[in-house]
Amino acid sequence: MNPIVNRILLLLYTAINVLFVEKYVSRLTSYHWVVAIGYVVLIIFVVGLIGLYLPKCKHISKWLWGLLCCFVCVSIGLQYSIDPLSLQVDRWSAIHNFLSGMLSGHYPYGQQTHLGGYGSPFPVWQILHLPFYAVGNVGLSMIAVTVLFIWTVYRLYSARVASVVLILLSLSPAFWYEIAVRSDLMTNIMVSAIIVEWLMHRRIQLADHVLGIGILMGCMLSTRLVAIIPLCVVYGYAFLQMNWRKQCALILVVALVFVATFLPFVFWKGSTLLFFEYNPFVLQTRQGSIWVLFVFALTAIGITVWLRERLAYRLITTGLLLTGLVTLAFVAKMWQDNVWTELFSPTFDITYLSIALPFYVLQLSLLLANSDRPTPVSNS
Repeated sequence: MNPIVNRILLLLYTAINVLFVEKYVSRLTSYHWVVAIGYVVLIIFVVGLIGLYLPKCKHISKWLWGLLCCFVCVSIGLQYSIDPLSLQVDRWSAIHNFLSGMLSGHYPYGQQTHLGGYGSPFPVWQILHLPFYAVGNVGLSMIAVTVLFIWTVYRLYSARVASVVLILLSLSPAFWYEIAVRSDLMTNIMVSAIIVEWLMHRRIQLADHVLGIGILMGCMLSTRLVAIIPLCVVYGYAFLQMNWRKQCALILVVALVFVATFLPFVFWKGSTLLFFEYNPFVLQTRQGSIWVLFVFALTAIGITVWLRERLAYRLITTGLLLTGLVTLAFVAKMWQDNVWTELFSPTFDITYLSIALPFYVLQLSLLLANSDRPTPVSNS
C-alpha cells in the first residue's frame, strides 16, 4: 500500500484522539496544548518502537493474551470506579432504562435516561444488550466486543496484527472515554467491522447470498443507521452489478427485516414510536440534515464504483466515509447556526468522530505488522 496512505492513517488516528485530549484536558489545565503535543510525540515514539521491535518479538501470542487480560481488568476496574449516575453521558442509561422498562411492562421508547433524555438505539441493538443488563452493567458490552474484535483480528490475520490493534486502542483517549462513560457508540461500529471482516474472509458473494446478507443488513440497520455503511462499502459495487430482480429482492429483504424489528413496538404503542418528538429516528438524524444525507449518498456511490477492484482499501475507505459523514454534518450545522468556533460545545458531539477508529486502527495495524490481507471478496 502507498506510504502516503500510512501517513494519512496515522494522521487521522492521531487527530481524532488529539481532539479528545484538547476537549477534556482543557477543562483541567490551561496547558492542555502541552499535553496534546506530548501525546503526539508519544504516538510517534510508540509507532517507531512497533516498527523496530515487533518483527523481532518472540512468543507474541503469550504477550497478546497477557496484554488482553490486563486490558479487561483495567477496563472493568475503570467502569466500576465511576458512579454511572454521575456521568454526563446517557448512552448507557438509554439502553439500561429501555430494557428495564420493557421487562417491567412499560413502553421502552418512552423511558427517559438518567439525564432526562430518550434512547436512540434501534431494537436489535437494545436486545443484544440483554446479557449485559442481566449482570447489571450494559457498559460491559464495550469490553466484550473489544475482546471479540481482537480475537477476530488474531484468527483472520495474526497475533502480531492483533497485538498492534490492542496497543493502538490502548493509546487512544477516545477509546478509553467510551469505556469510562459506558458508551455503546464505538461498540456498535466494532460489531460491523467484525462482521465485514468475517464475510471477506469467508468470501461470501452478494449475488449468491441475497437472502442471508439482506437479513444481516436489515438487522444491522436496526442497531444504528450508520452501522450498515461498512457492509455497503464492501458490497456496493456487487449490488450495482446484479440484475434488477436481485437488487429489488435485496432491498425488499432489508426493508422487511428492518420494519419487522419495530413491529412489536408499533403494536405496543405506535403513536409514541412514530409521532413522539424524541423518537429514535429523530434522535439518530439530529446531527445532520436531508442535504447532508443527499451529498453523502452521492459520494458513497462514487466511492463504491471506484472501490470495485480495490477492496484492499476498504478499511480506510470505510473510515473516511464515516469521518466524512460526521464532518459534513458538523459543517452543515455550523453553517446553519453561523457558529464556527464552538466545536467543543454540547452542540457538537465529537464522540461521533471516534466511530471511524476501529477501521483506521485495523488498517494501520496491518501496515505496521507488514501483514497481508485475507483474499478479498470478488466484486465481479
